[in-house]
Amino acid sequence: MDKLTPPGSGKLLVINAVAPALWVTCGRPGQDVVHRRAEATGRCAEVLAPLIAEVLAEAGVRPAELGGLACVRGPGSFTGIRVALATALGLSLGANVPMAGLDHLPLLAATAAAKATGAVVAITHARAGQVYLQSFLADGDLMPMGAPKALAVAEAAARAADGAAVGPLWLVGDGVARYRDAFLAAAPLAVILGPEFDSPSPAALMAAAVTADYGFTPVEPLYLRPSDAEENLDAIAAHRGLTRHDAEARIRQAME
Repeated sequence: MDKLTPPGSGKLLVINAVAPALWVTCGRPGQDVVHRRAEATGRCAEVLAPLIAEVLAEAGVRPAELGGLACVRGPGSFTGIRVALATALGLSLGANVPMAGLDHLPLLAATAAAKATGAVVAITHARAGQVYLQSFLADGDLMPMGAPKALAVAEAAARAADGAAVGPLWLVGDGVARYRDAFLAAAPLAVILGPEFDSPSPAALMAAAVTADYGFTPVEPLYLRPSDAEENLDAIAAHRGLTRHDAEARIRQAME
């Protein structure tokens, strides 16, 4: 990614499709921000473009007038990430607006840090009995205490509990609610933030977008684990009378 930070004084557009609900946000830090949500389970491709158009119209800005375009690159829904990044890249190139990638877990932690001090652990649902997890120290600034990981729930609960060593422990994200008993068993004194913290706030999105690295090259997705199709490729291939090697070859051919 080219280093074009910060973007110009124009408004910033942020796309977040890592969860079943889509979020599109437009504005600048400290100014009025348009922040809109749409349910899109299984319909990301058909819902995203109209939502972007609606937000831009409400913000009173045309695509070419944007100062920058940021897209949350994961971890989260594989389909949502792919659709959002492709849509963002098309808009970036078509409107000649630089593009940046944002990571979801730091955005959740930054949203929680508006209320929390101490250790903030962002935890989101990853399917297949796993969660995505990253721990942060919130003490004025927000500092990561490790890289994001995809973990089994029991390991994630133990990892989250380790955060109590640096101060009060705050847990945020939809993965906490889904496996609440496991996390409370490992860290009974942890504060679990409610569902209103399960999506990044407009302030967190704008603050991250205004300091991101922008350019005109594709943003790399952040997946952290193989997709369900990749994990089940042997079974899928056998059902179709193929070897894994043949299935992988067909996938590569289809992507060329």
